[in-house]
Amino acid sequence: MIVAPFWVSIAFLAPRALAEAVSATSTTSTAATPSCTASLIDSLCSYPEPNGNFAVAEDSVASCWDYCNNNPPCDFIIFNAGNPTLGTGTCWLYPGETFDASKGTKCSTPNLSVYNKPVCSGGSATTTSGACAATATPSAIASVCGYPMPGDCFENCYASSGATNCLSICAEADSCSYAVFNPHNDGNSQYADGTCWVYPNGTYNAKDSTTCKGGPEQYVYKNVCPKPSSKAKSTSSSSSVLSSSTGTAEASSSSTTGAAPGSTTSSKNTAPTGLSLTNPLPPRCGNFDVAGLIMISL
Repeated sequence: MIVAPFWVSIAFLAPRALAEAVSATSTTSTAATPSCTASLIDSLCSYPEPNGNFAVAEDSVASCWDYCNNNPPCDFIIFNAGNPTLGTGTCWLYPGETFDASKGTKCSTPNLSVYNKPVCSGGSATTTSGACAATATPSAIASVCGYPMPGDCFENCYASSGATNCLSICAEADSCSYAVFNPHNDGNSQYADGTCWVYPNGTYNAKDSTTCKGGPEQYVYKNVCPKPSSKAKSTSSSSSVLSSSTGTAEASSSSTTGAAPGSTTSSKNTAPTGLSLTNPLPPRCGNFDVAGLIMISL
């Protein structure tokens, strides 16, 4: 039978509970929404529709502009009005394409509004642009089939929303020489859902791919935003730790509180300074030391 005072259990559990609470709240952040505008460049009655990956319902033209801004590359958009009274409709995106007026037809009552690339201000950077601006406009160095996956796919294979996101994953990785995006969507578009393979080192070797029987099934991208070398990163990290003394409370102390007579304990509290847990256990209770309060009997 194990007998322990209730306050001893609370004392052992409290630091962990408080640390988890701090961790949960400290990672929460709110990003402002950018304000976008776009110019009407044409009004049409028909235009070739994009594949299903790039037609989304929106509650307004402004929402369509935001969608274009958040899903680069996007040089123009078409808003297909659904309910003129409510202003709702369908937003058509054509990633990697430019508007071709010759493909459209005009009429007296057009329902398709063509807008140029939105100009946005305020808020945060485009969510899918990743580590640097260059990832927002991916340019494949090869379009192939049958290229082998990385040696350690458990660590280097990711679900991805498109080539832009895949290039961002590569740029944000600790080590990435190049990446291969494998589309898994209608039309095998490099701008819709698929998987991203990251290659930590080496260079792309075209001889490792196979001949495509139809269209390309893989897109290869060079890392346009490589991180500093491991040595430089390690030096920078060490400097940051040494110079950062305001975010954590590091206190080394020698104390016999809560320990058996004659023993000495040394600890570092790396929790935020707002959670200073000094003497979490009472030093004594009546005539017994803390160590004597926990009684184990068989």
